[in-house]
Amino acid sequence: MTAAPRPHDAVVVDWRLYLVTDPHLGGGRDAVPGIVYEAVLGGVGVVQVRDKECDDDEFASRALAVCAAVASASAETGRHVPVFVNDRMDVARELGLHLHIGQGDVPLATARAGLPDGLMLGLSIETDAQLAAALAGPGPAPDVVGVSPVWSTATKTDTAPALGPEGADRIARAAHAHRTPGRGGAGAGVRAVGIGGIGPSTVGRLAATALDGVCVVSAIMAAPDPRAAAAGLLARWDAARA
Repeated sequence: MTAAPRPHDAVVVDWRLYLVTDPHLGGGRDAVPGIVYEAVLGGVGVVQVRDKECDDDEFASRALAVCAAVASASAETGRHVPVFVNDRMDVARELGLHLHIGQGDVPLATARAGLPDGLMLGLSIETDAQLAAALAGPGPAPDVVGVSPVWSTATKTDTAPALGPEGADRIARAAHAHRTPGRGGAGAGVRAVGIGGIGPSTVGRLAATALDGVCVVSAIMAAPDPRAAAAGLLARWDAARA
């Protein structure tokens, strides 16, 4: 496997619209890079490659294809868009990609210790207690937390009770209050993005919270025009936040 370019610590991340890929919603694994390319042109600022059903070698190949699509779109827009991989720590380490883990994946401290410096680590958070544990250590806190589920969703059925905008706001504020010197800028708080049931009709409701942005899956992966879908979500977020 050929390693992707290493990200740079100093790059500012646009968390407003974060895309999590799904090969089934996208019409198959081969379709995913094209959807990602269009979505980044439409304004997606972060991409996470998620595929629970293939082995590490195939996953790595698919992740590199997504990286190439992101690089191509970024060259056109002039924006840096970081790529995360879901769960696969060995792949993230080998390819130099960021990593996102869930509560049932490798422990946070193990994941942090296993990643090279300069790579970001995301963690799924479903409760206040989970966030408190992640912030307490041992080791540095995650760089970003995925607060889920904001609303119930058919995309993932094994989630905790819905938090609603109020619960997501509370967790985001607690994440921001935590300071981790030396990661993401001296004293930077942990970023927080909401996921679960987010689409054109709900994204504006979260713009009034402390969340840094929203994660979407089906709202872009299953859209007939991913570029337009991304642009529409981002416009609704910005209009509501303004």
